[in-house]
Amino acid sequence: MSPSKTGDTGRRHDDRWPSDPAAGQAQGSNSPTLRVSLPAVPVSDSLIRDRVRRWLQALGWPGSQVGDVLLATSEAVSNAIEHAYRSRMPGLVELEGKLWATRGGRWVELRIRDFGSWRPVPVYDENRRRGIPLMYACMDDVKIDGTDHGTEISLRSRIVPPALATS
Repeated sequence: MSPSKTGDTGRRHDDRWPSDPAAGQAQGSNSPTLRVSLPAVPVSDSLIRDRVRRWLQALGWPGSQVGDVLLATSEAVSNAIEHAYRSRMPGLVELEGKLWATRGGRWVELRIRDFGSWRPVPVYDENRRRGIPLMYACMDDVKIDGTDHGTEISLRSRIVPPALATS
C-alpha cells in the first residue's frame, strides 16, 4: 500500500508482525482479549476508550503507557466514525485487542475495523490529518489497510515489562 493512500508518515513496517512466532505468542488458549462492536456514532469513541482502559488495567498495564494506547485507539476509532460512512447511514466500528508476550516483555495489538469506504486524501486539509501521525507517535507500529469495503487499522503498542506475579 502506498504511503499516499494510507497517510503513512514513512515509518518502516515490519511485515512479519504480528503473526511471526518468533515475535511472541498470544497468551494461552484463554488469552486476554477484548472485542467491541458498536455503531459508528460519536459516543462510541468514548465507550470504546473506556473499555480499552478497563482492559489494560485488568492486564496490569503500566500507567505510563496506558495514555498512549488510549490516544492511538481513539484516533483510529474517531477516523472510522467520521469518515467511513460519510455518504450513508452509520455502520459498525469494531475493535479487537489481544495481548502478546515473550519472556522479556509484552505488548497489545489492537485492530480497529469499519465497513465503509476509503476516503481519498482531501485536497484542502489544513488543520486536519493529525490522527495518523499521533497513532505513529504513540505506538510501536501502525498498519492501515484501506479499501472500498472498509478500513482496518492495526496498532501495536510498545513493549512493556512482564506482568508482576500476584500471590
